[in-house]
Amino acid sequence: GPNFGYVHKEPLFEAAASLDSFGNVEVSPPVSVAGKEYPLGRILIGSSFPASAGRRMTRLVRDFLYAQRVQAPVELYSDWLAMGNVNEFVTFVPTSDKKRFRMLLASPAACYRLFREKQKEGQGEATMFKGKGTTLDTKRVTINKVLSNDVLAQQNQYVQRCIDWNRDILKKELGLLEEDIIDLPALFKLDKQGKAVPYFPNTVTMIVLARDLGIPKPFGPVAGGECCLERRIRALLEPLGLCCRFLEDVASYHGSLGEVRCGTSVQRRPFAFQWWHFTP
Repeated sequence: GPNFGYVHKEPLFEAAASLDSFGNVEVSPPVSVAGKEYPLGRILIGSSFPASAGRRMTRLVRDFLYAQRVQAPVELYSDWLAMGNVNEFVTFVPTSDKKRFRMLLASPAACYRLFREKQKEGQGEATMFKGKGTTLDTKRVTINKVLSNDVLAQQNQYVQRCIDWNRDILKKELGLLEEDIIDLPALFKLDKQGKAVPYFPNTVTMIVLARDLGIPKPFGPVAGGECCLERRIRALLEPLGLCCRFLEDVASYHGSLGEVRCGTSVQRRPFAFQWWHFTP
């Protein structure tokens, strides 16, 4: 069609892997960093830990993204995840204030804080995965059981360190302050290869439709007739003028290590800004 084009790149000697998925290519909103303007934001791609021999995006694709220059890529550490995609721990939502956006990060620490808070309120027996037990977990899982699971706690401390590493990189490379970041409760567990997979549907992997958010329904502990994870996420995001819609994606995506964002797309309104006239 008019004003439409595409590029086809195919590696000759490397096999494509999950880090070549386009859930592993994200773009930040427009940012200004140390006096340098990025009017179309910066590309974010997931990679292995520096100086390690982990998985990386195919060199052909990485080189193509770096050659674009206008959105100067930032490499993050995503190899700790089973799928290894950056959209599993970071996303951006629009706001109407001066900053114009907030960065959302998956946060096991925030989830543990919330669960301890509910336990102190006497809601330790609140049950997770109601109505989805056979798909998500075969046993009755309560707040008390999660908090008493030392192995799960250790695994999530490791995951939190991985996310914190990326947090520091993102703050530096996107010129962000702590007040620009919102931590969304999340839990992970490690598979047999020591890679992280979501313990419940990962709400960060949402689809953003202007101010409407299509968020994976987490099936968290139900206390007072409402999922405490949904309630906390609403409390964090609705004051920004955002509308949270929780979508059941367990059978369709979560069971295959994906979420809402992995099988949906959005037709965006193009920028009036002509990037080809911009000199980095």
